[in-house]
Amino acid sequence: MKKYIFTSLIAFAAVVSADQSIILPALTSEQMLPPNPLLQEEVPFEKRGFFYVRFAAAESDLTRMSSILPGLGIGYRRLAGNGAADISFNGIGRAEHRSGRVYWSAPKATYIHYLMPNAKKSPYLGAGLAWGGVGAKHQHFVGIIPSVTTGYEFVRKSTVLGFAELNISQPALSVYREGAFPGPMAECTVGMGF
Repeated sequence: MKKYIFTSLIAFAAVVSADQSIILPALTSEQMLPPNPLLQEEVPFEKRGFFYVRFAAAESDLTRMSSILPGLGIGYRRLAGNGAADISFNGIGRAEHRSGRVYWSAPKATYIHYLMPNAKKSPYLGAGLAWGGVGAKHQHFVGIIPSVTTGYEFVRKSTVLGFAELNISQPALSVYREGAFPGPMAECTVGMGF
């Protein structure tokens, strides 16, 4: 009995696959739908904005070269046309009893202009202002810190993207200052956006 059922199923499958007009009636050319061009073309994913995490290595004062400081930041970049508005919160430095140095900015607002806005990868330039501070054993600054930025954004039209940038910041207008006025600071950053 099992052999008969198996043989019947194989025979039925052979008949159905050989002559499909038994199951599916033939469609005329008027009844067939035209191909959908949206399904055939690859449409790149483009975000209007993204949140990111950035990791930094910074020279805390370019006028008095000292050690490289680690840093971490979070932010949001809103894309619009050829540019983007970037808001971030950053902290750089290490707190040591004798020679610790800390740089922070909360918030930092930057405008970025993409040099190749329609490409999947693009270099960019930008400028911004931050409310921030610099702290060391005998030097403290809190106030407005302008900065210039140059960078490169990788795989811009995807769900996860990356960027690398160089920021130069110079504390400018102090609300509170103690000790020598801080010099410019260079920061190399690598970030990942979601």
